[in-house]
Amino acid sequence: MTDNVLKAGIKKTNIPKMLRKWGLLLGLILLVLIFSLSAERFLTVMNITNILRQASIIGVMALGVTFALMVGDFDLSFATLAGLLNVINIILIINGWNILLVFVLTVLIGVIWGLLNSFLIVKIGIHAFIATLSTMTIAKGIIYWITRGKTIYGQYPEILTVIGRKNIIFNVLPICALIFIVFAIVTYILADHTKTGRYLYSVGGNPEAARFSGIRVGFYRVLGITASSFCASIAAIILTSKLTSAPPNAGEGYLMSVIPVVFLGTVFLKPGSVNIAGTVVATMLIAVIENGLIMMNVPFYFKYIVHGTVIIIAIASITGAGRKKIGGPPLV
Repeated sequence: MTDNVLKAGIKKTNIPKMLRKWGLLLGLILLVLIFSLSAERFLTVMNITNILRQASIIGVMALGVTFALMVGDFDLSFATLAGLLNVINIILIINGWNILLVFVLTVLIGVIWGLLNSFLIVKIGIHAFIATLSTMTIAKGIIYWITRGKTIYGQYPEILTVIGRKNIIFNVLPICALIFIVFAIVTYILADHTKTGRYLYSVGGNPEAARFSGIRVGFYRVLGITASSFCASIAAIILTSKLTSAPPNAGEGYLMSVIPVVFLGTVFLKPGSVNIAGTVVATMLIAVIENGLIMMNVPFYFKYIVHGTVIIIAIASITGAGRKKIGGPPLV
């Protein structure tokens, strides 16, 4: 009798824990069902392809920001950086530069930008929020300086559109979505199954303890911050291939899509801790929400209300679980 009561009690207490751990995935499934019933074109092959294409840019950016959060820092400049790189890409390509060379230059600039952010944050000691807010503003100024506030477009080789617009595997899976999947797998292995990943989490969880353990805290902070800009440069390549033009505000819309993703991802599997699996699931959830709202003809500005609400729910969930901080391993 007593054993049965104990087992029932264990099962009862495990249900809330399971919901906290897997609730994000259940929410994604529920949203897919709701939108499928509310919008008849939601589950069409064409729309699924559109969701995957949208998720690819958001997801690649979010994976990078996840690494910055892992080491206890943050990056606000990633979206504007992607917009700036898109402007540079289009200008160079329409002026006859080799596309491969342009994309290599894009990644190089992204890494240099990350090192600049790292210098401001790690070496000078400026708070990550202030430092990247400043570099974001600088990038925005450069964009409007170059474009004069007008969209840049011109002749481009057709091969430019392959990454952003072409599909593979029965013409369903966008190439850009495949890039996101590859990045997700690689970053998951790096973060959860390598010594580097353990050190990144340690630095974010308790930098002083990590330093006393012989971990080069400064180096891993630089690595995490630079990873964010690197991923932004990859997203910029996808963006260039998708748009084939350079509107001055091309990257700005992704800021408030990616930030909810990285915070929402902290409630999945490891409540209170940023993690790659959570970022991937949250990416798909946000992409489904944005697409579903469009399919239901909901005014575009409701997207921002949803994004803000998502951040509040994510933080409230973590706080309710007794967490004190985002970044690094779970803190009890």
